[in-house]
Amino acid sequence: MKTIRWLLALSLLLSLCACSAPKESETSAPAPTGYVGAQELAQAVLDSQAGGEGLSELTGEVRTAYLTDVCNILEGTWTEAAVYTADGVDARELILLRLSQKGDGEAVVQALEEHRQSRLGDFYGYAPQEAERLENALVMELDGYAALLVCEDVEAARSALEGALGGETAAPTSVPTPTPTSTPVPTPTLTPEPTPALDISAFVPFHPPGEYDMSLYDTTAIQQAWASGDESGLSEKDAAILAVCRELFDEHITDGMSDFEKELALHDALVRRGSYDAAVYDANTPHGRPDNTNPYGFLVEGYGICLGYATSFQLLMDLAGVECITVVGASLDSTQDHAWNMVCLEGEWYCVDPTWNDPTAWADVPEEDWDWCHHRYFNCTSEYMRESNHQWDYANVPEATATRFFWDGNGPLPQ
Repeated sequence: MKTIRWLLALSLLLSLCACSAPKESETSAPAPTGYVGAQELAQAVLDSQAGGEGLSELTGEVRTAYLTDVCNILEGTWTEAAVYTADGVDARELILLRLSQKGDGEAVVQALEEHRQSRLGDFYGYAPQEAERLENALVMELDGYAALLVCEDVEAARSALEGALGGETAAPTSVPTPTPTSTPVPTPTLTPEPTPALDISAFVPFHPPGEYDMSLYDTTAIQQAWASGDESGLSEKDAAILAVCRELFDEHITDGMSDFEKELALHDALVRRGSYDAAVYDANTPHGRPDNTNPYGFLVEGYGICLGYATSFQLLMDLAGVECITVVGASLDSTQDHAWNMVCLEGEWYCVDPTWNDPTAWADVPEEDWDWCHHRYFNCTSEYMRESNHQWDYANVPEATATRFFWDGNGPLPQ
């Protein structure tokens, strides 16, 4: 799956607590009359948001390390801080810093903005809704404070912050329940059935073989150029990749297509365009030709190994607005590196293996046999993938159980 760097960094911060992490200054100037603390401001912002659960406060040395090591804010530029972050694929974040002196504001705001941009790159394409939150986030300096507000309702957060600094209390977002005129009948509390954890004890264990560098190609710049129409900042390779993507969309995508129809059309265009890099079978080039693990090799040069297929498919889905992830796993009882994709259609996950849908031995099959040869692993279940000797980090990848959009090239297309 796509790596979210800041989450990994945050997980490492817990180990810093035992070290001599720098402490926040305890010698700040006396609070002026009407002073409002960082924690009080943060609470006002939190109260302005509907559904604010899921945020955790960072405190002490963990908070300090997060600000200095993850946000790259220079120690000593703040005297008081409130920091709230979310776990998992959730971009929400609240940082409020009381500046040591007014002259620190520019540097702190710049660091917060760079932190926001870095996180945007991590979520872009992987979690579009979270990326949108970061695009709409607010970085500001106000009355001796610097703030980063990544939340559902940025304007409500801004108003709450300004109101709290002005001595006002933010109005709650929930509507108070009217006092009943008669004693209500108590509603029984129903405890939902817990979702059973996936039992992976019988699965073939996953151990990354480590034959290849399985890092994912960063397509953030390509996606941003696609959205904005401005390609001036692209590298030569990324510009070439984008040109091929535009060509494929012009040829195969039309208005009104469903996500499934776009997925199928782009999958087939991808598999027809390139082929597996046979150079890996040559003892002199065991890792094959350059760029065979990324979209440039596959889309532009016409060859790739599994990661080249998967990252190319991922990019096409990102540009089409179809939710997709790349699974970096293994095959053949965890003896060979392998990668494939998962797509989410109408709220349900499906597995797609573009590489294994393009069997080299069947590259020249007759057109009438093309569909069943090239869709054996198209929108199948996780169980089907396990049975066909795919291994991956089972506990941290969505489990695909739906069958509605499965199609193996036989029979009518799913509707």
